[in-house]
Amino acid sequence: MRIGIVAYWFNRGQGVVARQLRGALDELGHDTFVLARPTRATNIRPSWVDRSDVWDQPGVSEASAYEIPWDDYQRWSDATRPEIVMFDQNYGFEEVERLRANGIRTIGRFVWEHFSAQHVEPAGRAFETIYSLTGCERERYAEFGIESPRVRWGCHPSPFEYAEDERPRRAPIRFTFPGGFMSKRKPFEQVIAAFSSVKGRDIRLTFKAQVERRRWEIRKLTWRDSRIEVIWDDLPTDRHLRGFAACDVCLAPSRWEGLGLHLYEATALGLPIICNDNPPMNEVVRDGENGLLVAGIADGTARSGITGFRPNEQALAAAIARIRDPELLSELSAGARAARERLAWSNTVADLDALLRP
Repeated sequence: MRIGIVAYWFNRGQGVVARQLRGALDELGHDTFVLARPTRATNIRPSWVDRSDVWDQPGVSEASAYEIPWDDYQRWSDATRPEIVMFDQNYGFEEVERLRANGIRTIGRFVWEHFSAQHVEPAGRAFETIYSLTGCERERYAEFGIESPRVRWGCHPSPFEYAEDERPRRAPIRFTFPGGFMSKRKPFEQVIAAFSSVKGRDIRLTFKAQVERRRWEIRKLTWRDSRIEVIWDDLPTDRHLRGFAACDVCLAPSRWEGLGLHLYEATALGLPIICNDNPPMNEVVRDGENGLLVAGIADGTARSGITGFRPNEQALAAAIARIRDPELLSELSAGARAARERLAWSNTVADLDALLRP
């Protein structure tokens, strides 16, 4: 089939999901075409579509604006003739509905921290199918009366070549915190405080962000602790994965996640994960098996009304201290490698194939 993808096309969760889905569709034998949605003009990277590194691919067209106008859709669909178009986090319901009226099957998903009751009716008109990538996302759709098929997300094959399964774990133990775009879902205050409260020269923390946002706050929180390295650069994929693989533990508490791609990357690389015991993080991490789960404390709500949870700072510090034990770290690292089977990419490909069937 001829399948279109409408999404961000740069190194952010939505864009990475779109790029990896495209690979799965190619694997299934479909012809794929991308309509890349630029960021908002007010974004820290305004009107951004990436054309470098892994984003340099054929069959990628750029929309003229974040709110993609109908003329863009019409020109693109006339040129590519898709039978199906897949969308991610697209609230341009009127334009999507017009594509559907033209005989194109429209399939979309939304992150649960944004999608709310007000979107149910227009989304139902616009999309033939609204699918889920996580269990909690699917359960929320069910609360709205939406029957949502699930595509189980798994560990994409690309990080496997960087995994250092045979590398002996030696002090210092290296933790990495994926700060991403430093949005309010990242509880960096609790993460830094918990790490700094654990004394000893046998641990290090790489605080990895992609943009220089909230820089002064981070500097104030970290300047006394020489064990913490802060990286603000959005690294090329190769450097990012090499740096990630060189660490020992992924420290990934979050108030909420739409998917949490770093959890799957960490698993692919064989790193145990420490995060709060809330979905969707605890759908990937099983306490004592491939990581450690700590209690989450209710901390406001996301845009959609779902509850956010910050990690219990004392419990987080205790988990950081515990995982320094070589035997426990070794057991959890082995558990992370074993979790690759449960989170296999083949599940994603099979579920995607089923989703596309009429």
